[in-house]
Amino acid sequence: MFYYTPYSYYLEPSYWEFRNMCKINELPNTEEKYNKILSYFDTSLDTLDWEELNEKTWKISEDSGDYKKGVFEYATLSREKEINFRLGIIAAFYSNQSPITRHNTNVMAIDGTWHTRRYYFKIANLTRYDDMWIEKTLACYRVAKENMTPRGVKNE
Repeated sequence: MFYYTPYSYYLEPSYWEFRNMCKINELPNTEEKYNKILSYFDTSLDTLDWEELNEKTWKISEDSGDYKKGVFEYATLSREKEINFRLGIIAAFYSNQSPITRHNTNVMAIDGTWHTRRYYFKIANLTRYDDMWIEKTLACYRVAKENMTPRGVKNE
């Protein structure tokens, strides 16, 4: 007998891998959390190439939602890593100083993108034929609470 099981994100093994990675962001901002994040990139706080990382550091603009004077003034991103054909991740570093180092990193977060393999039709223009199917994706902020409490501050 044939049974129909509706498609669900929650039945996908790669979704759970993605969700568990994103849940790391909920941990307090300690060296333990930072090393868990960096382990996905086959490095640690001790072995990370800070010089290469700081080549891409930028000053966060004051009108940005991430800006917090004296806490989140600078940011940088690691290289993107593809975990599998549906899951890609990147690590974000925030600091109040530049260059960013292991000692002045106030927050580190993992930002993942999971391809759902669910598509929707987008109509670009009713008079043209450039309509297309677009795949939905999930980002970490949709599945886990972000912890942007700077290192050393108690989460209440």
